[in-house]
Formats: sequence, structure tokens, C-alpha cells
Amino acid sequence: MKILYLGLFRFPEGDAAASRVLNNIRIFRDLGHSIHVLSFGGKYREEDCVEGRYIYDNISYKISNDIDTHSWSERILRYTYPYPNARRIIRSTIKEYDILIVYNTTLQMNMFLQNICRKHNKKLVLDLTEWPDSNETPGGKWCPIYWMSELNMRYIQKRFKNIIPISRFLNRYYSGSNNLILPPLIDIKDSKWNNFAARDMPELNNYNGVRIIFAGTPAKKDLLGNLVEALLRVLKSTSKIQLLVVGVSQEQAVDYCPIDEMEKYRQNLIFLGKVPQSLVPYYYHISDFSAIIRSHSRKNTAGFPTKMAESMAAGCPVLMTLTSDLGYYAIDGKNALIINDDSVNSIEQGIYRILSLSKEQISSMKQIARITGETKFDYRAYLKESNLFLNKIR
Repeated sequence: MKILYLGLFRFPEGDAAASRVLNNIRIFRDLGHSIHVLSFGGKYREEDCVEGRYIYDNISYKISNDIDTHSWSERILRYTYPYPNARRIIRSTIKEYDILIVYNTTLQMNMFLQNICRKHNKKLVLDLTEWPDSNETPGGKWCPIYWMSELNMRYIQKRFKNIIPISRFLNRYYSGSNNLILPPLIDIKDSKWNNFAARDMPELNNYNGVRIIFAGTPAKKDLLGNLVEALLRVLKSTSKIQLLVVGVSQEQAVDYCPIDEMEKYRQNLIFLGKVPQSLVPYYYHISDFSAIIRSHSRKNTAGFPTKMAESMAAGCPVLMTLTSDLGYYAIDGKNALIINDDSVNSIEQGIYRILSLSKEQISSMKQIARITGETKFDYRAYLKESNLFLNKIR
């Protein structure tokens, strides 16, 4: 079958959403289907240009430039008549496809896709990874944008006959459809998960304590401030712990750590800023633990942190709170250390627990984490059930 995968992501390497889409596509491609991508954001890579078409990993893609907007007028238009460029492309090409898979989009766009697929007798699938909170919109629960989001989640998306939910929570909520649960996935055979050549970074290479990594642009849900505060408490009694923050620059670090503390503990608090996605696995690999600290909320229960898949694939166990479906993949003392909650006190206790481990214990946990990455987060582990899903598509 010929499939169009479209939605709110920046293909091929612009965000975590693009990573999810790419590895989902690899499943369907390995099953023998032809996949094309319509990305609502992102940038073309010149090295992908082949005779006027853009191809990444043998996947043809187009970018509609609908989501990388900055002016208020463009943002308002996005909610009144969203993604006009994508709509135009879909209208002109829909006859070429058997199935459309849409990743996380708005009420209006979902209605447009439901109507046009019904008109042209095309199968439609929703790839769903989140349930937005009210605090993500100005005005919270009183914001019309939030009302539209809730209407979309509770009613419009229940019209989809086929859904790829990222979590069991979403799978249960949309239990009336033909579903395929897919957590965030990786390609374990990709060189970035296997070739970890040392880099010339004295502040990392010359450190012989225990290293924790936080990777990604922190949102409110990630509680980086709590992690830093807990680390500062521990540093008062030992210097054998280091926090490596990938995705936050020194200038941005003041939002999470007082300047005088950064100066005092410059060997223990490393803020690297943004790095290419291809280098992130290396920083996981040279760390002893990663940190996924999130509170219990509907948003965190519905979603699933991409960091879990990345950390496991790189052989890095996780210091974590149990949210979403993480309990199905994390075993305390094996590939993870699980803390009670997201409080500074609990994180501090977790760090002291890390410090109590021997090098041999940490090495064993790293090996088990890698095995988890290979068996639970490599896209190839989901080929059989994905084929069953496609055979039942409605």
C-alpha cells in the first residue's frame, strides 16, 4: 500500500516528533509499503536532494512550512484555518495514497482529514502521543484554544477508526478503535547507537565520579530545577557526582541554578547547550544514569518520554519517577532506580542511592539497559503486531 504520513513534526531530524514518525515509518516500510512524508515544519537538507526530490533514509518528504510561524497574525490563523499549505498539498495528491496517517493535529485539521478521506474512500489513522494540559495555553481552562483541544480529544478523535496511541492510557480511552500501541522507538542498528568514539572534552573525559545526564530542552514537566537543587544538596557532602545537561546553555542555566553555585561547582554542573541529534547517544553512553523526573498528571500519564528509549538504547540506566507506561519497561535495581515522587528530597535520596553503587553494579545496569533498548525500543520488535494492525485497518 501507499501511505502518506503527515502532521505536526519537523522531518527528518528537527524534533522528537520527527524521530517518532521516522521509526514508525521504518516499521511500515519493512513490511513492504511505500511511505511518503508531509511534514508541517522543519527544513530541507540539501544533502537529501535527488533530482528535485528530497529523500531521507529512502523516504521521500515534503515540508509545508505551516508551523514554524512567529507573528501573532500567523498564530491566530493557525487556530482559525490551520495548515493551509498542507491542505492544498493533500487535496492535490490524496488520490495517490491508500492510507493517510496523521500525527497529533488540531480539531479543524482532524475534521478536514476525516471529511476528505471519507469523500475519496481513503483509510485514515491517527498517531497520538499526548493529551495537552490547560496550563499550556494562555488563560488556562478559560482559553478557547484549550476548549478546542478538549473537544478534539474527547469527541473528534473518537471518530477515528484506527489509532496508534503512544501509551496504554490513550489506548484505553480510545478503546473503540483498531489500535496499535507504539512507544517511542529507535533503530538499534543505526551507527549512532553503536559507535561511541571518544571526544576531546576534558571536563568530561577527566572526571572519575558518577555522571547523571539530563538531555533535551526542558519543559515544565521535566522538573530540571528540582534535579539541580537535589544535586546541589548532595555536592555539599561529596564531589563524586556530576550533572551533564545537554540542551541548556550556560546563559540559560541561570534559570535553574544560581550563578555563584555554578562557579563553585563548575566541574560538577556541565551545561552543554544544544548539540546535533546524532551526538546525543554519545553523551548518554558516557553517563552512568540519565534522569527522567516527572510529576503525576494526565499529560504525563498519556504521553511517553522519548528519553526513555534513547537512554536504554545507549546503555544508560535511568533515575526516574514512574509515570506513563514506564513501569512496563523499568525494573528497579536492574535498568533503573525508581524514586517515590518528583520532590527534591526524593531526587536527593535517589542520587545518594546511585553513589552507593559499585562500578560493577553500574556496569551491570548499563548492560541490562542496552538489552532493554534492543528488545523493547527497537522498531523491529513491533513488525508482527504492526502487520496485524494494518490487516485490520478500517
